[in-house]
Amino acid sequence: MKKKTPPGYFRITIKPLDIPVIALSLILCLAVAVAVYSGGNSSSRVIVRGPDKTWIFPLDTEEELSVSGDIGETVVRIHGRAAAIVSSPCNGQTCVAAGELHKNGQWAACLPNRVFLLVEGSQGQEDVDAASW
Repeated sequence: MKKKTPPGYFRITIKPLDIPVIALSLILCLAVAVAVYSGGNSSSRVIVRGPDKTWIFPLDTEEELSVSGDIGETVVRIHGRAAAIVSSPCNGQTCVAAGELHKNGQWAACLPNRVFLLVEGSQGQEDVDAASW
């Protein structure tokens, strides 16, 4: 005589082909998660504008650039997926104090020397910088 299953309960039976399908589904989910969460900044770039010339570099490059401005040389360094103005001939040094830029939309400028630094791209993991209601 077969045992009856109480109401509200059901019995799960796994057939031989269910195991490879479940394993393949788990591997696919893991691969998608790794692709989505590992390197969302891959298409970000750094734009450096001087009075006479504009340079564009990928954010993941290693570069040090000397930009000639109106009052001297401004040094821009791209290192470790971040960009920064490391030295400039201006008095206030506000551009150097801006630190490293690594998110889309961040910028720094040495206004007396007319040098502008911008991080731009299509990264999707930006922080919210405004509220809406």
